[in-house]
Amino acid sequence: MSESAAIGQSPPAGGAGAALLAERRRQGLSLGDVSRQLKLAVRQVEALERDDYAGFTSPVFVHGFIRNYAKLLNLDPEPLIRTADNILNPPAPAKEPDDAAESALIARRRGIRIVPAVSTVVAVAIVIAVVVQVLNRSGPRPVPDEPVVAAVEPPSQPIVLETAAKPTAKPATGNAVVTEPGERATLRMVFDQESWVEIRDRNGNTIFGQLNPAGSRRSVSGEPPFDVVVGNAAGVRLTYKDENVDLSAHTRVDVARVTLK
Repeated sequence: MSESAAIGQSPPAGGAGAALLAERRRQGLSLGDVSRQLKLAVRQVEALERDDYAGFTSPVFVHGFIRNYAKLLNLDPEPLIRTADNILNPPAPAKEPDDAAESALIARRRGIRIVPAVSTVVAVAIVIAVVVQVLNRSGPRPVPDEPVVAAVEPPSQPIVLETAAKPTAKPATGNAVVTEPGERATLRMVFDQESWVEIRDRNGNTIFGQLNPAGSRRSVSGEPPFDVVVGNAAGVRLTYKDENVDLSAHTRVDVARVTLK
């Protein structure tokens, strides 16, 4: 088995980044070589090799970048992506036993006998019986006065709670297009090249986020305005409200960021 295949099946303990770094150096590739072929900035390649994913928009982009980097080096991307997920979504710590269970466990280990709760109940019952006998011998107890309940008369006139009138929405002036709350709009995307896309609606909810293969088409509907992030933007055609959106004007380092109202 070649060294490349061995690394693809079992990433080193350092994580996905360590596997990518080791194989890149073994093949004699520089950071610039990888940056040009993957169309990523050098700092992004370095971040992948350090397992530093804080600068990426979402796990969808991290998965896509690692997959492309692994394919470039002829590595199996799936083990590397699973290793990266352990950093993106660390497992929850094991729950520690509560104090009562821990005390019982220590008592059993030390051979200490735990007195059943029944004996405590019996002791309390005996004390109550003694108190009752003492009270009976002391003679009858005075009967407390009955509580006085004051009658509350209902008000002669009904109480009316006034509410503030809701402001009337002002009509839009000029030729500006105003998007009313609840209005929905549709984005259509054609992928000439593989691309990662993430879309958030007016409430900040992610309504679309995935890797899209070349030749595919996607249609997404929601409440605008939309915050759109497109990876490999040169290979994507975006249409919004039946108008083409020029992503090149919003592209930096091959990633386009645009707000559609």
